[in-house]
Amino acid sequence: MKATIGLEIHVQLKTQSKLFCSCTTDIDDIEPNTAVCPICLGYPGSKPKLNKKAIEHGITIGIALESSIKPVIRFSRKNYFYPDMAKNYQITQYEVPLAEGGYLMVGDHRIGITRVHIEEDPAKLVHVGGGITNARETLIDYNRAGVPLVEIVTEPDITSTEEARDFLKKLSLILEHLGVYDPSGEGSLRVDANVSIDGGNRVEVKNITGFRNVEKALNYEVVRQRSAVNMGLPIVRETRHFDAETGVTSTLRLKEQEEDYGYIAEPDLTQIHLGVDLVGGLRASMPELPDQRIQRLVDRYGITRFQSDIIVNTGLRMSVFYEKCCELYSNSKTVANWLVTYLLKSLNYEGMSLEESKISPETFTELLTMMDDGTISERLAKELIKDYVKTGKSPRKLVEEKNLALLPVDELRVVVGEIVSENPQAVADYRSGKTKAAEYLIGQVLRKVRARAAANTVRELVLEALKEN
Repeated sequence: MKATIGLEIHVQLKTQSKLFCSCTTDIDDIEPNTAVCPICLGYPGSKPKLNKKAIEHGITIGIALESSIKPVIRFSRKNYFYPDMAKNYQITQYEVPLAEGGYLMVGDHRIGITRVHIEEDPAKLVHVGGGITNARETLIDYNRAGVPLVEIVTEPDITSTEEARDFLKKLSLILEHLGVYDPSGEGSLRVDANVSIDGGNRVEVKNITGFRNVEKALNYEVVRQRSAVNMGLPIVRETRHFDAETGVTSTLRLKEQEEDYGYIAEPDLTQIHLGVDLVGGLRASMPELPDQRIQRLVDRYGITRFQSDIIVNTGLRMSVFYEKCCELYSNSKTVANWLVTYLLKSLNYEGMSLEESKISPETFTELLTMMDDGTISERLAKELIKDYVKTGKSPRKLVEEKNLALLPVDELRVVVGEIVSENPQAVADYRSGKTKAAEYLIGQVLRKVRARAAANTVRELVLEALKEN
């Protein structure tokens, strides 16, 4: 049975003030209901004034998605009676959105874009003593009310839960490159997912946050609907809630029809003409997008497409981190190899992102330089990077604290001599043609000095000592 999936992605736009008033959008760490005014609280007689920066952000998103930007746009009132919207309607775009059409490629699959439009965010509901369906009481924080959102609606072109996750990751990366949203903000990207099986009734799962949760919600819903079809049960057209803790969706309400919202033109906002100069200027100043950056890193630094894919798709800050390292350290291929193979592996092991760590291009390239100048071996560097990522300390300081610098050759030669003297049987075996005996001696030396010697240097000294004996 074929699953058909469409997504409605709500993205909080990075602006200093809300969509229709001057209240701040920096609301993550402030007291509830303190970033509010008569406009975002919907007081009678209050009048909205449109935030130009939000419109510009919306236009750049439309351009990045190859959408057609409308020359004239307007806003509508979407009427509904839920406590998260104080004035009992949401100012959004309905008949004339900001942009229509477009697409985003996920691998070789083209995912169509239906529309891109601007609207205001509702307030945040805080459910006390339970979840959305069984809370003892629900509190409302209107700080979020009026924060500018862009809604990106896809065609029902997504055919698997994995593809939905990959679509969202790529879209988020594009938005990050555009500088229009903060991926670390609370609830900065939320998803409504629409799912149907074999062209049956469409079920909407509301307000999912996090790419993994979207995939989990879709997996559950696809299995639920397929099981219902197999048992001959009807799929009801409804809106469902996803509980991230249980991984289960549950019924919220029957799905509204568009006419249920009673859309009317917003009388307090006139039609807005998007001039050719405005759109053309934004198009001309578009920043580099992820696919372009991937190719540029390959061309400029000579790294593999595989490495460039990983660097760029890890996030914008990782791309910037890599290029800063290349300014500080001449071998860009070595930087890419260590970043992809060892740095990211250590970050993942510690369960932290680049932003959460204390590492920097200066200290990371210090580690590479210490290998070049013979302060530490490559083997030791692979071990040292774990402590480096965990603490963010200078690798040179870590080496000093742990007394891990490479032994001088004269000291190492003494250790080699001791090992050769202590293993006469291995020496005899080597001289009788059993060359593997040398490997045993090399291993004994490395074990004794731990990581304070390069394997190649130890090999040379052991073979030298065997010839002398």
